Amino acid sequence: MGIFIRGKKLKPFFVLSSLAVPLTSIMIIESIKHSIIPLIQLAFLLWGIGMMIMRVCSLPFIIRNTTSQNSTESLSLSASTWSLATIFSGLIISGLDWIANIEIFERSFSFDEYSILWIITVIGLVSFSFAIKINENDDELAQKQSGIFSLRQNYDWNLIFRAISPLILISIGAGLTIPFVNLFFNSIFNLSSSDFSLLGSFTALLVFIFSLLVPTLRKKYGYWATIVLNQSLAIVFLIIMATTELYAASSYAIIIAISAYILRQPLMHMAHPASNELMMNYVGKKNQELISALSSSLWSASWFISAKIFEWLRILEFQYFEIFLITAALYIIGVVLFGFLISQYEKNSKKSNQILPIADELSID
Repeated sequence: MGIFIRGKKLKPFFVLSSLAVPLTSIMIIESIKHSIIPLIQLAFLLWGIGMMIMRVCSLPFIIRNTTSQNSTESLSLSASTWSLATIFSGLIISGLDWIANIEIFERSFSFDEYSILWIITVIGLVSFSFAIKINENDDELAQKQSGIFSLRQNYDWNLIFRAISPLILISIGAGLTIPFVNLFFNSIFNLSSSDFSLLGSFTALLVFIFSLLVPTLRKKYGYWATIVLNQSLAIVFLIIMATTELYAASSYAIIIAISAYILRQPLMHMAHPASNELMMNYVGKKNQELISALSSSLWSASWFISAKIFEWLRILEFQYFEIFLITAALYIIGVVLFGFLISQYEKNSKKSNQILPIADELSID
């Protein structure tokens, strides 16, 4: 996908995605209701493709249409919208579920899971009206060579590999922890799913707020504080949360675990916009579409691999805290690699002796 969109306008892909995701969501809702298994599988596949198109195109679009003065703000706002969407969707679901029934013009409407999903899907269709209003600058479109060796000639693979190395480790580590934190709290502290959902909503709000602080932090203290320091603190809180399993019988253990979880989430997410910016700047303009596609696919692939690793580790009777400490070790290596990446990027920037627009500089969830 990243190779395909290079040198092309991205508006058609956003328009396609804004239609594909809601329409395939309708397919999923109806196929599940009528128990049409083949259609369920097809709909989920098409829905995943639609989401992939949007995610892969987002970073290159932002970089193409921003400068070094406002790129961090744009990337932070893009990251925070996902948290904000999670909060709003949760409020919609909870609110409609609480209302349950409503009468309009003597007609009764009930809000069950089916109708709530339909309402959210219809809201999603509104994105089409925004997608068709996108304007793009033709001057920002990169040209690429064609031919049997074009794939090697069009991209700087050494730069790309160095840029995604920290991401590979961090995404694998995240896949060992994030999907299973609810199981950790349920198994160790008997925290119910509804209580954890409430905790997750509060954490999502903090992630949204903290994400908006990234531009100020990035411009005042640079990549070292925004990425390395924030992720290092997040690792500390992850270790604190994990080790509460060792003294779970204590009355204060759950308080420490919840506090560490609440602090870890926003700190880790704060690094994402800055690391994306670093990654896109480091690889250069001609590699940005491909690195965006690789980073998006790496998260999905790594989480699938991590889920299998988690399953094997549990079969081998690893405790939750031991698995989470493995995550911490992977995070630490990833942060060290980010440090090398930042050092090299800053060195390359100094050699240029000038501040270039973000899309042209030579030298990252």
